[in-house]
Amino acid sequence: MTIAVGLVVLGVALAGCDGVRLPFVEVQACASWVSYETDEERAAGSQAVVVTSSVEPDGMTRIMEYDTNVYLVTVDVAEKGNIAAGDRIRVASTADACGAPYGDADGDPMLDSGPLRLFLYDEGGTWRTITPFDGVRPAT
Repeated sequence: MTIAVGLVVLGVALAGCDGVRLPFVEVQACASWVSYETDEERAAGSQAVVVTSSVEPDGMTRIMEYDTNVYLVTVDVAEKGNIAAGDRIRVASTADACGAPYGDADGDPMLDSGPLRLFLYDEGGTWRTITPFDGVRPAT
């Protein structure tokens, strides 16, 4: 009995180490997201900022080893970055793998009605929102 308990404890301890894989043990890393207080802070943490009133579902992709929704977005106003008004860009809605994907029960903020301001980061050729919680704001 003592040996079995010791092996379980050892297995759990080793499960968090890179390169060590134990049967029946799954490890999931959780991102530590930056929290932004203002749109100015969000813009400073972004590579691009756009305003859109056209968001169309366009499948899914993996961002940070997690499935996320993707949208085709028509840019109304380009406020920052190498994007122009009228461009159609593909944007992944970054999701949180370790809780409610977008922080609450309201679901993906890319599906909100009205014009949206998107704070974006280029993730290997795919635009994504900067965080699950601060990447999409109402454009007012």
